[in-house]
Amino acid sequence: MSFGQRRIDPSHLKPEFQKFSELLKKWNKTYNLTAITDDKSIAIKHFEDSLAPLHFLPSQARILDLGCGAGFPGIPLKIENSDLEVILLDSVKKKIAFCEAVIRELKLQNILAVCGRAEDSEIIKKLGCFDAVISRATFSITTFLKLAKPFLKKDAKVIMMKGPEWMREEKPNDAEWKLDKIFDYELTENLGRRSLLIFKSNFAPL
Repeated sequence: MSFGQRRIDPSHLKPEFQKFSELLKKWNKTYNLTAITDDKSIAIKHFEDSLAPLHFLPSQARILDLGCGAGFPGIPLKIENSDLEVILLDSVKKKIAFCEAVIRELKLQNILAVCGRAEDSEIIKKLGCFDAVISRATFSITTFLKLAKPFLKKDAKVIMMKGPEWMREEKPNDAEWKLDKIFDYELTENLGRRSLLIFKSNFAPL
């Protein structure tokens, strides 16, 4: 097991993860939220993968899941650490409706799903700043850093969840960003290699 990595046993899911899986499969029949539909793959490729950043977050952090899709990684992180304050942001209404249903059914507190675009000035003003901004395989590195910038507190982290292809992507070439840490990990049952890219900014928030 890699340092800091959480493992998920698909046959012994926490009740919250079991309910989440059931809701995902039910909604997916109508809304096509994910191509991953069998129980084991949902548990490992969605839930276990989503928990990889947990070790790198302060215990009571305020985090923004940017481009949250069906709630990954934000909802699993909230399930595993109830002290986190989580905002889920996505521009697709059906995905936010699903996230709201999961939050409601699981009775999760201090987590909010918001429909909007990260570059919208009203969204930036409404949501405020965060200790960490996270995205799971949604944006290119340079695009994500640009979108995350207005939401960062001083000394905040930007955490990108990527597959092995990230090394072929364009990297920021300015002095504003430092790639502080790379955490490589393997999912259970060899279901994929992943990397966390943890950036820190060298600018002062407004």
